[in-house]
Amino acid sequence: MSKLPGDREKLSGVSTTDLAPDQPTAQLYTGIVLYSTVDPEADAMLIADGMIAWTGTADSAAVLHPDIPRIDATGCLVTPGFVDAAATADGSLPAPPQEQAAAARGIVLRLPGPAGTRDGVRVIVPGDEPVPYRDYVRDGIPFTFGSGGAPQAQDPWSWVRAAAHDPDPDQRVGDRAAFLAATRGGQRAAGHRHPGDLRTGLPATFVVWEPWDLTVRSEAAGVDTWSTDPRSRTPLLPDLDQGSPRALRTVIDGRIVHDSLPKAET
Repeated sequence: MSKLPGDREKLSGVSTTDLAPDQPTAQLYTGIVLYSTVDPEADAMLIADGMIAWTGTADSAAVLHPDIPRIDATGCLVTPGFVDAAATADGSLPAPPQEQAAAARGIVLRLPGPAGTRDGVRVIVPGDEPVPYRDYVRDGIPFTFGSGGAPQAQDPWSWVRAAAHDPDPDQRVGDRAAFLAATRGGQRAAGHRHPGDLRTGLPATFVVWEPWDLTVRSEAAGVDTWSTDPRSRTPLLPDLDQGSPRALRTVIDGRIVHDSLPKAET
């Protein structure tokens, strides 16, 4: 992840320089569901030197990377991390003591508020006022989300739910559009370029979520398209009707900054 200029260099989520230096330089995650349109059949991901070094099938990994320590994350969804694009309401810098709690929610970057338009991106605090999400998508207006420092808006999956389950059916967007707004849209507000999924050659910044029912939900109200065929190249996301999944591990530039993943390394 590239850094922001000036004071915003401090806003990279959790400081990776303060973490224990003995974390392995290479790890192979297996059994995962990878959020990727490039390699939709991948169920393994190699992290090396802070980068995504390889994605593919676990069978291929056994042949290509037999000596890399494995992390069994069977059934876990692995996605880009969320960005809290308005972590404060008044423009003040986000408080460092809250970084660990944010990482535990799958947030990898926190920016100061307030909500509003920033660098061409509309920053929304869900619940503040009605939002024309579908109109933004139709008109090509990029948007993203922030908590505004409000306790009730700390769960980043609630941001996705707000746009995908808006009370006005005519303004709802699909789960994927809402998720990309909450992840890639936040990176854009920070001045970063990010493709919106996890690919070889990108910094290893991602979240491992607990196993959860996954789906592809269309924009049409009440319509689900259960396209679980990898050939559709439509990444799956959690079924948010059941609540919000828990972040088991959050990684920034290859460094583990939050970890409650069961120890099952091989």
